[in-house]
Amino acid sequence: MLVSMTVRNIALIEKLQIDFHKGMQVLSGETGAGKSIIVDSINLMLGERADRGLIRSGCEKASVEALIDITDCPEAAIILQEQELEAEDHLLSIYREISISGRNICRVCGVIVPLGFLRQLSAVLVDIHGQHDHQSLLDSKNHMAFLDSFGKDDFIKQKGCVAASYHIWKESSSKFSALRKENAQRVQRQDYLSSRVKELDQARLTVGEDAKLALERDRYASAERINKAIRKAYELVSLGNKEQSVTSKLGEARNALEGIEDLDDRFASLAARLSSVYYEAEEIGIELRDIYESERFDPNRYESVQERLDLIRRLEKRYSMSSDELVEHHEVIKEELSQLGGMESKLKRAESDYKQKLQQYRLDAGKLTKARQTLAHEFEAMMEQQLQDLGMEKTRFACVFEQLAPDQKKIPSENGDDHISFFIAPNPGEPLKPLDKTASGGELSRLMLAMKAAGAENDGIPCMIFDEIDTGISGHIAGVVAEKMASIARYHQVLCVTHLAQIAAMADTQYLVKKQVVGDRTFTSVKELDANERVVEIARLIGVTDGHHESGMAHAKAILEDSQEKKSQ
Repeated sequence: MLVSMTVRNIALIEKLQIDFHKGMQVLSGETGAGKSIIVDSINLMLGERADRGLIRSGCEKASVEALIDITDCPEAAIILQEQELEAEDHLLSIYREISISGRNICRVCGVIVPLGFLRQLSAVLVDIHGQHDHQSLLDSKNHMAFLDSFGKDDFIKQKGCVAASYHIWKESSSKFSALRKENAQRVQRQDYLSSRVKELDQARLTVGEDAKLALERDRYASAERINKAIRKAYELVSLGNKEQSVTSKLGEARNALEGIEDLDDRFASLAARLSSVYYEAEEIGIELRDIYESERFDPNRYESVQERLDLIRRLEKRYSMSSDELVEHHEVIKEELSQLGGMESKLKRAESDYKQKLQQYRLDAGKLTKARQTLAHEFEAMMEQQLQDLGMEKTRFACVFEQLAPDQKKIPSENGDDHISFFIAPNPGEPLKPLDKTASGGELSRLMLAMKAAGAENDGIPCMIFDEIDTGISGHIAGVVAEKMASIARYHQVLCVTHLAQIAAMADTQYLVKKQVVGDRTFTSVKELDANERVVEIARLIGVTDGHHESGMAHAKAILEDSQEKKSQ
């Protein structure tokens, strides 16, 4: 429950602390006194959008700080634990600060947290109902959520099954859709890849071929110079006249020394060395001859190498990659082309899986529809009973399951296949009509209160705030509404902003919101009223003026006593 709240520099509030209690509590006061500012402050604390217009004029920043007892709210403890936060003695502190500069600070248990986390946490702590909720009740898109909130464990479990089936189907549907798009482009892609594969097949590129051909081409480009040098060297070593060739001259020199080698060891050594050089020169001559004969310039081969290199350069430019990379690319696109060839069977498998998942979803959604129809009958009976208690005795209430037109396709959703709208017939003999076509403001207030009263025992949110939910009601019905709110307060802490004496009198605690001018500034204050002060405020709410003060005060006291007596029954 909400234990206390401290507000600083919000609108007309300079500094204000309110201590709250269990049961039903009421905020009353003159129109414009600042009751809505209190609700705005609570909304700000709960994570609503920060409106810098709320900051009191002349101030740089504003803040709201609250202390909440989460003893009876295990969901809040779980959310805190996920963020490694802990409420000391089950008391949770929330601090929200906004500034003119746009700075926005949120603290939970003294730790700065994102605004999204604050909203997640506050959703299980406080439930606020006001005029905007009337508008949400008029929107049929919200009706199924209202109905589902009354479901028990089995119903919730079936909703979970449908949600799981939906997400499984959604994933299968996405894959199938992607494959269909891919298949639509398959023929064009196949033609493109086929032409590329054919081109590279014909090219028959190999890794390193480019470098080898470049070397061969460079060698052919120098063929004439090579041949000339080798021929000249060969002729000088072996092919000249005997008296001109190197081999012949070395042979003569060797023979000359061999004739005197017995005369001196030096002559013998020189003769041996000349003999060795002679044979080496002879081998060089033979090798030069072989090279010369093999190094014949082949213009056809040279042209073939040049054409091959030109082809490789064109392919490199076309594909924007080197010839070695093209060899790998060739294998990659052949594999892709092969996979595209198997697209038909892949598409059929995906379609089969899609249909199977859809069939499972339809099966689970059908079970949910039956469970929802059963819940709707129970909800209709509860609502009609609650509305009867609220003075709408003859009102018929119905949850209408809308049927799609024959040309409309049933699209799966996380919540099943149902589309539900609330219909009422406030007057006997009148047909059921949608809420937005027939419900008045007072009827909407009672419908919303009826829902909250019907679900009070099961609703796990510990604190409920009603911001002028009594709009459009008065007289006897106001007393009935007060009793309903008091019954809700048996299970929840209830805080209500009201202008009705009957509702204020039913409260366990009453606060007076008052506006006063001090100097040249206006201030809003909140005071918890004692028994005598409550009589005075109730008297004001029923319109007591000085002319009939005594009788009015007696009437106000009687209203309070009667209300407290009803609560004790």
